[in-house]
Amino acid sequence: MLSANLIYTGIIVPASVLIPIGIATYKIKYASKSLKTIWYYLLMDGCSNIVASILADFHINNLPVLHVFTVLELLVLGYFYLSILKDKKARRVVKYVMVIFPLFCIINLLFFQSIYHFNTNARPVEALIIMACSLAYFAQTNDEGTEWSINPLNWINTGILLYFSGALFIFSFSNLVVSHISKRYFAINTLMWNIHATLVLIMYLLIAKGFSKWRKN
Repeated sequence: MLSANLIYTGIIVPASVLIPIGIATYKIKYASKSLKTIWYYLLMDGCSNIVASILADFHINNLPVLHVFTVLELLVLGYFYLSILKDKKARRVVKYVMVIFPLFCIINLLFFQSIYHFNTNARPVEALIIMACSLAYFAQTNDEGTEWSINPLNWINTGILLYFSGALFIFSFSNLVVSHISKRYFAINTLMWNIHATLVLIMYLLIAKGFSKWRKN
């Protein structure tokens, strides 16, 4: 029988991606390019969760899925920020990062971390990049003078920023905690991934809120 913890982190939270996907699908015909990109991101996220769960059910190491997803996630979210950032210098930096980061991940796999281990080098770097993009977007909204809550991108960007800023510590130290098999470290590891699951859930709900704010022009 599954524990309450596994039900929450392995079923409830992954399944909650259907909330923003459902709302986005209803409005996708007249959504902007940036919102469509987030819809694709959610679909990719949901599919990766399904594949990872299937592999886990067959007792197959599913961390290669995470390595591939990390690269795709950066590329898709990078494309999202290219579509909403107005500053030319910021957009140029994002383009460079979208080329350099996949190369960094390949080098990390070849020389530093196995594809069968959590990618504690690439995930924190990705988190920092996305956080920088998110803050760059918020910096430009200060000059727009429109009501914050009516802009769907503000809700979506908030969800992304909260997730990656909150998960940065977990990405950085997960291997350190997992490497210890004592009950104390097992409890810490469980707590960390419960927090991570909660951050994912909050991101999904804020993205859903953003899509609900979208109106046909």
